[in-house]
Amino acid sequence: MDWLPQIVVKAEDDVSIPTSVAALKTFSTGFPDTKATVHCIGMKSLPFCKEWTAEGGHKLIQYPPTVKTSQLHYELVRRTRLPIAIIAGTTVFFDDVSEYSTTKLFGADTIPSWDQTDRITNIQSIEKTIIFVAKPLEVIEKLEEITSDFGSAVGKWGSQAVMMCGKMYVQTSGIFNMLYNYDESLFSKFNHKTSDKYDTVLGGNSISTTMKKFEAIGRDTSKFMPFINAAMNEDWKGVEGYRKVFMESIS
Repeated sequence: MDWLPQIVVKAEDDVSIPTSVAALKTFSTGFPDTKATVHCIGMKSLPFCKEWTAEGGHKLIQYPPTVKTSQLHYELVRRTRLPIAIIAGTTVFFDDVSEYSTTKLFGADTIPSWDQTDRITNIQSIEKTIIFVAKPLEVIEKLEEITSDFGSAVGKWGSQAVMMCGKMYVQTSGIFNMLYNYDESLFSKFNHKTSDKYDTVLGGNSISTTMKKFEAIGRDTSKFMPFINAAMNEDWKGVEGYRKVFMESIS
């Protein structure tokens, strides 16, 4: 299947600039001989994005820092009829993923349900490092069906929460989580053959803020730092396994 790669880059602080553009630095491994469109939110990563796109003949689109990634995902899908690969700027490619194929509306990996505290649980969600949107038109049609059933407010794609039996259950933001929690059969979960071809610098858009949030709920962030430091130094082999460690830390 021919994919049009869409890389979404956002750095919320200066220290996160190197990790926010990992996908650009390793792109030729993941999508050999392919041109990408880079969607740069805010100004911090913009100089690198400008240089990279100019040198490689890629396309660059700039957005103000107020743009939300979840809303941008929706706009990217809404504006195309062709299959697209939505790629987080924190992605690190180890192998060619361009030959991925699915018969479902989209393909992605998942994050298991995990407890933030004894009173708040994040339900299972779509992992947003790479999302292959094979059928954009059908994605939009299904979203319109869902919002007509439950009201237009959910069209903001924000995080949803419900209180049950004294506990809060939270659904992560984004159209793909809405689709996934509405009907799991709409997507294909990556197998190991696909997921082993890449990793991600989780928290790499806002390292300081992310680490503080996890420390506040009692997570050991010291396990994350070797992988983040490896990405800072462009030691891509050193990033391998970060996602696994992250998932184990929240389980």
